[in-house]
Amino acid sequence: LDGLRAKASIAVTLDPPRVKVPAAGRPTRGPSDAPVEIIEFSDFECPFCLSAFPTVSQVLETYGDRIRFVYRHYPLPNHPNAKPAAEASACAAEQDKFWPYHDRLFSAAGKLSAADLKRHAVDLGLDAATFNACVDSHKFAKDVEADLAAGNDVGVNGTPAFFINGRTLSGAQPFSVFKRVIDEELAKR
Repeated sequence: LDGLRAKASIAVTLDPPRVKVPAAGRPTRGPSDAPVEIIEFSDFECPFCLSAFPTVSQVLETYGDRIRFVYRHYPLPNHPNAKPAAEASACAAEQDKFWPYHDRLFSAAGKLSAADLKRHAVDLGLDAATFNACVDSHKFAKDVEADLAAGNDVGVNGTPAFFINGRTLSGAQPFSVFKRVIDEELAKR
């Protein structure tokens, strides 16, 4: 398809379908005025989210300040450790450590037991007593449920699910797919 497009002078003037996905109050990377916003609905126990993690890192490194990345939770019901991990990451966010904790959970695949979640917090230098109390009380369970409901509202039915300026990108796609969509969005700016 790309070869045919390169040989022909075709201009697509239709805007691709877009979905309005709320992002307020969720962990972000990148400037708020970046020309491209990527919202990911993810699950810390999902093997496809794990395989997408290096690709997302590559996207963020490649595009730098041109990307605002937003993380939202979508713990799947068949992953028993996903919801506790999501709640724990929100507890880490309370201590301004969401991204190190997020990265740790994806880097330490399979280590999501209650004891593991607390050990990761200690290893990252979080206040253990505050973190443990937060996790044990399920302080952020409603926030995780709100993310799950928001995902359902915009048509998420699996993870990872990405919205690039509202354009849906489903599954653990290769960097080239992200690049194509991001480059199209940047070209429109």
